[in-house]
Amino acid sequence: MTARLFSSSVRRWLVGLALLATGALAAAQQDPPGIVARLNFHQGTVSFSPAGDDSWYDAPPNRPITTGDRLWTDRGARAEVFIGSTAVRLDGQTSLEFTEIADDTVRLTVQTGSVQVRVRDELAGQRLEVDTDNMAFVIDRIGEYRIESDQQNDTTRLAVMSGNGTAYGESGSALPLGARQQLAVSGRNLQAAGGPPMQIADAFDRWVDERNRLDDQSVSARFVSRGVVGYQQLDQYGDWQSNAEYGNVWYPRSVSPDWAPYQDGQWVNVAPWGWTWVDAAPWGFAPFHYGRWARVGPRWGWVPGPTQHARPVYSPALVGFVGGSAGAAISLGGGRNGVGWFPLAPNEEWRPGYRASRRYIDEANRMGFLSNRGPQRNDFYAHQRVPNAVTVVPQERFGRGGAFGQRDLIRMPDDRFARAPAVFTPPVALPQQGPGRQGSFGGWGGRPAAAMPPAALQARQQQQMPMFQQPRDAAGRMQQEQLQRQQQGALRQQQEAQQRDGRFPQQLQQQQQPPGFQQPRDAAARMQQEQLQRQQQDAVRQQQEAQQRGGRFQQEQIVRQQEAQQRASQQQGTLYQQPQLQQQQQNAIRQQQEAQQRGAQQQQQAAQQQQMQQQRLQQQQQQQAMQQQQQQQPMQAQQQARQAQQQPAQQAQQAQQAAQQQQQRMQRSGTLRGPNELP
Repeated sequence: MTARLFSSSVRRWLVGLALLATGALAAAQQDPPGIVARLNFHQGTVSFSPAGDDSWYDAPPNRPITTGDRLWTDRGARAEVFIGSTAVRLDGQTSLEFTEIADDTVRLTVQTGSVQVRVRDELAGQRLEVDTDNMAFVIDRIGEYRIESDQQNDTTRLAVMSGNGTAYGESGSALPLGARQQLAVSGRNLQAAGGPPMQIADAFDRWVDERNRLDDQSVSARFVSRGVVGYQQLDQYGDWQSNAEYGNVWYPRSVSPDWAPYQDGQWVNVAPWGWTWVDAAPWGFAPFHYGRWARVGPRWGWVPGPTQHARPVYSPALVGFVGGSAGAAISLGGGRNGVGWFPLAPNEEWRPGYRASRRYIDEANRMGFLSNRGPQRNDFYAHQRVPNAVTVVPQERFGRGGAFGQRDLIRMPDDRFARAPAVFTPPVALPQQGPGRQGSFGGWGGRPAAAMPPAALQARQQQQMPMFQQPRDAAGRMQQEQLQRQQQGALRQQQEAQQRDGRFPQQLQQQQQPPGFQQPRDAAARMQQEQLQRQQQDAVRQQQEAQQRGGRFQQEQIVRQQEAQQRASQQQGTLYQQPQLQQQQQNAIRQQQEAQQRGAQQQQQAAQQQQMQQQRLQQQQQQQAMQQQQQQQPMQAQQQARQAQQQPAQQAQQAQQAAQQQQQRMQRSGTLRGPNELP
């Protein structure tokens, strides 16, 4: 019996191992994406067309943008879209389709116009691709990129301000581009197009620089991950405070005293999530799709939760529905039913109303669980008992007619919901989707677009260009080959286990020995258990080795692809290198001229400085001479005074000397007589 249990356990474990890769792939396929886009800012007239519909509406700021949605900016308009932390800016008269938004792939199609892409964070395995009618450009690194598509002239111009990427054409042609390089192509084979280089210092680029500056200076980026879509609006409409229980908390300004989260807005059917909350407040995106709301004293505050996670996961609405386990319907009397919901509190687990894997649910709840606590496991939720926290509307109003007004809200006793059962699915079926069906997009009450794109762009493209498929097929083949190798390894392990099962009947015969052999049988059972554990460890190690081999194989494929790209770029030398060389020569001549001009300017400045120094020296010498003259003037006055004083004495002395000389002359002549002598 023991041997049969061990054999059965081994078979079940190895069969599960064989299906592990298939199960992981199936889980990835059934889980909705954890990343979305949002119209973060716009000026002028911007129009929106949801997936599966050719109708156009005025762009809604807080409706999530996902696969298949489109945007159009009219003449003079501009728009800013964030996909995680990546910013996509649209100039006027630009048509952009969000061809694919998934956790591992973001693909945009510029049908016409100009788009600037800023990649802030490392892509970490995510593929970011921008397509036009002429090529597919795959971005490889952090940087800034500008793509201009001209449908009328069948040309695409590309400028890499920083970073690097690869341009793909038909038939596998590829051309890598680095920082400060431009490319202009026509047709679908990366054929060089003529004309002047792209102007990358125009009004659109200056607007982009200003948007980058505002994003870089965001205060809220200190408290939440930049992967949280819509965090920029929190700066203008609220304040951050630290709380001992919840950490960093954001409090909205200008809300009424009886306001509650998830009260001002509407429910919209957005595939693949289904019912999605679209808030009416200009800041109403991030706080309603990430983190949790908490009642802090008399105020509501948004708790973003831990921020150290690599990538936040978007949720359509972090609420619970009350009323009853059978569809959560609330009886309003008179045969009418209502729908009620409340915001989840921190550490309360959210569970989607759609099919999803356990991995997806855990990742979606990471921002809702504080680091010092685990999920609460109560029979009720905290905000069921908070006054006015439960929002109730008539069932016929749910998902229809646009945003809720005060006349739609039904006030009911708060104690009615204190112990009411809560579920995560409203008692309203999703509307049928399809073009031309009323309410096909969840009662989206959008206004018809004030500006329509050109007629050629209003209808959707039904077919993708073949050149776009080539780079994606290569990645798909690599993943499929890796999955096949894992399945083959698991199958081989299962066959080895079946071969080992052939020895189990011999062990079963030992169980029929006399009672005196019980102790040897127990020892054999322990040996078998230890052997099973070793086999399980070996199987896990083999699986890890297979994954490592798959990773090495993928790296080798990437290296081969890069080598092929380099060879293709060499083959495209006549298409790219000649215009590039001409541009480099022009740049070199311009730089030389600028250097000569700078040298001449420097010489002139040096001569001017020398003249100024000489003038300053002459002025200093003149000042010194004047100072010396001023110092000598008192001395000269003193000398003149002394000379004036000495002049009478000198004159008397001179007269005395003259008298003496006269007397001497008289004595020598004998004419000198005595006083009494007569003549």
